[in-house]
Amino acid sequence: MTTWALLPVRSLTGAKSRLAATLDASERAALARCLVQSVIEATKTARGIDAVAVVTGDAAARALAEANGCRWLPDDPALGLSGNVDATMAQLAGEGVQTVVVVPADLPLLAAADLETLLAGHGSGVTVVPAAADGGTNALVMTPPAAAPCRFGPDSAQAHLQAARERGVAARLLALPGFARDLDTVDDVRWLCAQPDGGTAREYLEHSGICARLRACG
Repeated sequence: MTTWALLPVRSLTGAKSRLAATLDASERAALARCLVQSVIEATKTARGIDAVAVVTGDAAARALAEANGCRWLPDDPALGLSGNVDATMAQLAGEGVQTVVVVPADLPLLAAADLETLLAGHGSGVTVVPAAADGGTNALVMTPPAAAPCRFGPDSAQAHLQAARERGVAARLLALPGFARDLDTVDDVRWLCAQPDGGTAREYLEHSGICARLRACG
């Protein structure tokens, strides 16, 4: 079986706008780059994943993907996240790919072992890994690709389950620690600064002085 990891990346240069009050544009871009790099490394080293594709219209993200040996696939801004993932899944299915794992590119604690556990618990149909905080989707696996439409957005974990079941596709929810928390808000950054092993993104936050700056603010 052929299994691909699919990483949608909106932008590196304009990433993490919700942190604009705390991090300047260059800091946000550097943090986004660290996060994407870390997720690419996890997906490329996970057993059971045969290839990695990055879906983006951002030139910097494309360059990073290709520098890491990932396939670049363009996105269409008019389609939004769900539409672009649907279109890319359909394309990969047409090429004979049998399973697609959609992984957000801002999971700071994701490791190859988390992806291997996810694939072991998947089987077939649709598997959804929820975000711990808001009911979002922090991983989505489909066998075959495009087995059900994507429903990214608020409470998307349950929306993905419902969309699959409405099509008669077996679907399950799987909670995994490495996928539980993405990095969107200042509270998320504070949380990552407090992690003893926060990976590349935490190293950047520490060495850049951002963690110290946030600690000083209380």
